[in-house]
Amino acid sequence: MSTVDRSAVTVLDCTLRDGGYYTNWDFDGVLVEEYLAACAAVGIDVVELGYATLTDNDRGPYGKLPAGLTSPVRAALTANRAVRVAVMVDAGPLLHGQEAADAGARLAERLSAAPLPIDLVRVAVHYARVAGCTPLVDALRAAGFGVCLNLMQIDLADDQDVDETIAHVAAMGSLQAVYVADSLGSMHAARVKDLVERFRTGQDNPVGIHAHDNQGFALHNTLAAAEAGALWLDSTVLGMGRGAGNARTEQLLAALGQPADRLRPFLETAARHFLALLDKHRWGASPLYAIAGMYGVHPSYVQNLEAVPDHSPDTRLRALWSLAAEGANAFSAEKLRRVLAHD
Repeated sequence: MSTVDRSAVTVLDCTLRDGGYYTNWDFDGVLVEEYLAACAAVGIDVVELGYATLTDNDRGPYGKLPAGLTSPVRAALTANRAVRVAVMVDAGPLLHGQEAADAGARLAERLSAAPLPIDLVRVAVHYARVAGCTPLVDALRAAGFGVCLNLMQIDLADDQDVDETIAHVAAMGSLQAVYVADSLGSMHAARVKDLVERFRTGQDNPVGIHAHDNQGFALHNTLAAAEAGALWLDSTVLGMGRGAGNARTEQLLAALGQPADRLRPFLETAARHFLALLDKHRWGASPLYAIAGMYGVHPSYVQNLEAVPDHSPDTRLRALWSLAAEGANAFSAEKLRRVLAHD
């Protein structure tokens, strides 16, 4: 049992956003309605509804908010106002010139097209590009949003990189939280604790943790982060998320001391709706994901290798070792095709 005080931390469930990598951000409306009600019943603090974008794309409704959301889901969001609602924005396309300066107002206008009670935007940015994120963060705050900064692949940063990243974050001013994101599932608890402590002492914003389960460490690393002072903790139903997935919300809440009776509606929703998705998509820790995590290979390579039944175990292993040898911390479909062609 964790020694962390549940009342002192913010638990953010990002199932609809991170789990969308398996469903193309398309979820059954009944599933979403029951999920939102279960989150409220179990005391989840924040639900991340998906990705908000400024341009259309071929993703499902939760990958291009607010497009495609049904009226019952909107009603469920309104009915469960005890839960804050967040969206994620990919900073990559918005780090240059007028795009960044206009992003806050444009995003507010886009979201206002649907009655969604969204007040928090999480900005996902590679740690090495955080310096260019200030105009985007400023614009979002000016538009009335609370902002979290999710620092992707921070485990790849050396000591100087970490110090520079902390300095850039500190210069941004007030954030809801700055997240240490274990994007590659490569971290161990000692590294997690070190990064959390450095971000806590180097800047004034609360620190969060987003852990991936490549090596089976997601829950352990999340609790280690909390014990080191992280105040925002990410998780998903049954760990559903890109690649090996994330810390499991139901396990995290239990570890934080949630009474069994209060967990019941959440577990029943997971059993009714998410077990079938787990059986179909098979996310979670595995030997291939462990190799990817240990050698810094982007988890989407493994997800794509496992999505093709015709690939033999040896084909997958050879491709993965080739990727590890040449370096593959960013996903490239072309690179994957190339290593498979050489098999």
